Amino acid sequence: MRKSGKSPVFTQQEKQSIYGLSGILFFRMCGLFLLLPIFSVLAQELDSATPALIGLAFGAYGLAQALLQIPMGAWSDRIGRKPVIALGLLLFIAGSLLGAVAEDVYLMIVARLLQGSGAISSAIFALIADLTRSEVRTRANAGLGASIGLAFGIAFVVAPPLAEWLGLSGIFWLMAMMGVASLIILFSALPNPDSAVAPSPLTLREGLVQVWGISALRTIDWGAFVCSVGLSSMFFLIPLKLVQLGWERGELWQIYLPMLVAGALTMIPAAIVAETRNRFREVMLAGNLLLLGSLAALGWFWEDPQSPGVIAAMLLFFMGFNVFEPLFPSLVTKMTSPETKGTASGVYNLSQFMGHFVGAALAGALYQSHFAWLLISLAALELLFLYGTFVFPNPQRHAFKAQPEPLTG
Repeated sequence: MRKSGKSPVFTQQEKQSIYGLSGILFFRMCGLFLLLPIFSVLAQELDSATPALIGLAFGAYGLAQALLQIPMGAWSDRIGRKPVIALGLLLFIAGSLLGAVAEDVYLMIVARLLQGSGAISSAIFALIADLTRSEVRTRANAGLGASIGLAFGIAFVVAPPLAEWLGLSGIFWLMAMMGVASLIILFSALPNPDSAVAPSPLTLREGLVQVWGISALRTIDWGAFVCSVGLSSMFFLIPLKLVQLGWERGELWQIYLPMLVAGALTMIPAAIVAETRNRFREVMLAGNLLLLGSLAALGWFWEDPQSPGVIAAMLLFFMGFNVFEPLFPSLVTKMTSPETKGTASGVYNLSQFMGHFVGAALAGALYQSHFAWLLISLAALELLFLYGTFVFPNPQRHAFKAQPEPLTG
């Protein structure tokens, strides 16, 4: 019997779940993205501020996120998703309030660590898996990714004027308000799973061993790390180069918004093809080619820079990045048992946040005097991911078993 090529329709509960979780992510991420284009400038006004301490304050959020993704995800396997998400939002709100009253850079570092300790990404993506069917999950994750992309675009447009009007303290007050909005959505607009999450019988160590035993999942985690390294590197390098080419900092949103549109236009068909035709590996290979093309364009135009070439490098990267954005979370949940969804999501998010840290550190250390080595490092990471993608099994054709096996097996 021939199967229909049409995508399954979302149920009413699935729609409500996607809208609710997208709203939570939108308000929380929009608040965080507001800091990206203005933090390093405004933080100079803090007492005892130095470039190194400002950088530490800025990166403290990602460090806390990376360290707590696995514990928070595993905890959601044991006590349920909503309680963990609620606690994470309360920590984020507390950190935002502390940042709003911080007058010196040391207290700001503590505030950013407290914000980052609300590591709820693992629980959110595990909850969307609890609330949606497998056959629509990739598109559901695409909806969550779209809310993050929308938050990114809006934040970059409004951040400069808001910073002049509110100052750094006002931005943190606004972030706290957005955290409260997410908390309201969590308890007023988000449905509960049809059946409660059963407490996991596995210890954290047992869950990690089981998750690590899935070779295809290791490929996904490595891919998440590589994509995040590239994202941080690009957003470190490209704005600097564009400013050198004569772009005003306040004009960079004119590049970011078309980039986000191009990413969305790439992400949606990629998710549909991967899901409805079970072509995850093939779509991932296409995404890898876009990422490699971005590196090639970046290297080509860096020594003899021109705005169109540099913009093309960033456009290719963001299109490739958005190919993977909905696929990775969906594949993580497809490959794990209900008892380890949160743990697997925690490992995945740990890989992401560590990638953000490594990417920024590499770019900052190498871009001025050792740019060629930076490109070589990024290309090496990407080629390793490409190799893993070639042997990646499409999920409906292979049974994923939690047993040790080589990455290339």
